[in-house]
Amino acid sequence: MDNLQDSFRSEGIVPSTIDSNAAAMEAAKKEKYNRLFQRGCIWLGIGIVVMAISFGVNFVLFQEDKSFVTIMYVLTSLGAVCILKGLVDIIGF
Repeated sequence: MDNLQDSFRSEGIVPSTIDSNAAAMEAAKKEKYNRLFQRGCIWLGIGIVVMAISFGVNFVLFQEDKSFVTIMYVLTSLGAVCILKGLVDIIGF
């Protein structure tokens, strides 16, 4: 361990700066994760709302005996994509 500290001093690097850089990098990672988590929650909420609207519109159109196939596929697919986007942001692939 002494050799490592001596090599740092000979190069002008102080071990405390390495520790502070590591702490700064860790703080940056946490900030990035928090930002992605917030964005993921927003996308997840949007997807849930779109799926609820899709259910409501499909229910009403079915009761009125009108064609609801296009709305069913478009809104449901859009809602599913939003939910997946939110989950990917939250999980952090």
